[in-house]
Amino acid sequence: MTLQATRPEFLDLFPAGAQAEQLGAGFTWTEGPTYVPSRGAVIFSDVRQNRTWRYTDAGALEVEMEPSHHQNGHCLDREGRLVACSHGLRALLRQEVSGEWTVLAEQFEGKKLNSPNDVALHPDGSLWFSDPTYGIDKPEEGYGGTMEQAGRYVFRLDPDGTLTAPIRDRNKPNGLAFVDAQTLLLADTGDGKTYRYSVQGAQASCQGVQFTVNVGKTDGLRVDEKGRIWSSAGDGVHVLTAAGEELGRILLPETCSNLCFGGPDGKALYMTDSTTFWRIATHVRGRQF
Repeated sequence: MTLQATRPEFLDLFPAGAQAEQLGAGFTWTEGPTYVPSRGAVIFSDVRQNRTWRYTDAGALEVEMEPSHHQNGHCLDREGRLVACSHGLRALLRQEVSGEWTVLAEQFEGKKLNSPNDVALHPDGSLWFSDPTYGIDKPEEGYGGTMEQAGRYVFRLDPDGTLTAPIRDRNKPNGLAFVDAQTLLLADTGDGKTYRYSVQGAQASCQGVQFTVNVGKTDGLRVDEKGRIWSSAGDGVHVLTAAGEELGRILLPETCSNLCFGGPDGKALYMTDSTTFWRIATHVRGRQF
């Protein structure tokens, strides 16, 4: 059974009889799904195979880019362009309408970034991205190198190009999602907890632990239009209230790394699940800015 309800209202989030559908297999470590409306496709990464893929609304699964320079997380900027975290290039990138890639950030205070991992758009147009060292530490996820930053930070790239590091208190910052303009959720795969930060402009302060999943750990996460939290976990996707209380689970066969809402109506949930890629129909949409 795909859906496991902790509270009865969990099942109201899905059409009757909804089941997760496998869309692809044979990957090594799928990650970073983001739906691109202008292309009618989900773009996602196979970080360890060094390629990205697209799954179209027409049902085609096709290689997007190879080599991908070990891209991981993606999001859209406020103009709808694809933004990517590249472990290999140790940079935050943007894909232009022409298809060419522009480097948005690759250094902070004159030193190379570690390996940007996941990225989220703030309502003010800034891009916030986590920068752990997986692309340096794991040969299968990057090109190696030496850590130059003094820590593993979360950076903020202002629309004017200014790069700052508002969050410096995490061990391995990873997935992140904005609840609203003042609230950021940030998963730390070092201690397995997801923290809540209060955001004011280019400043952020930790307000404590928001939740912890009890199978595996949170890697990627999304917030829906009603403020509910959808978190990856060791057994699939856990859905929680805005306060972090579990509503239920979408059970998958492997460790889920990340997820996104998309499709023509925005109500399909796409899930990257280790060596496979899945979709399930829902009644909700992801929060967008």
